[in-house]
Amino acid sequence: MKRYVAWCLLFTAVVVAGAPLLAHEHFRIIGTVTKLESREIDVKNKDGKTTSMSIDKQTKATRDKAKVPITEVKVGQSVVVDAYGDDEFDLLAVEVRIVPAIAPKTPAKKK
Repeated sequence: MKRYVAWCLLFTAVVVAGAPLLAHEHFRIIGTVTKLESREIDVKNKDGKTTSMSIDKQTKATRDKAKVPITEVKVGQSVVVDAYGDDEFDLLAVEVRIVPAIAPKTPAKKK
């Protein structure tokens, strides 16, 4: 009986501890960095919409799958940001991936 109660308490503790993680939605923002401060990053997508996200000391930055300091991220770079939040106006960046710039499509020349 004591073992059953211990397992129930353990299960309850795991569920309660994990509940905040389930409450947030995942967002992926792809675009160009337009503003970078110590606690905030703004990314403008190809449609011209700018998304602001908080960053903290747990936000990681990568380039070519290798971890780099967040200070490597610069205004004007192309990035893919994975973020969590309740909606698009309350986001925390979890990972900022620096990616090569995407070349704009040029129309084919007619002969």
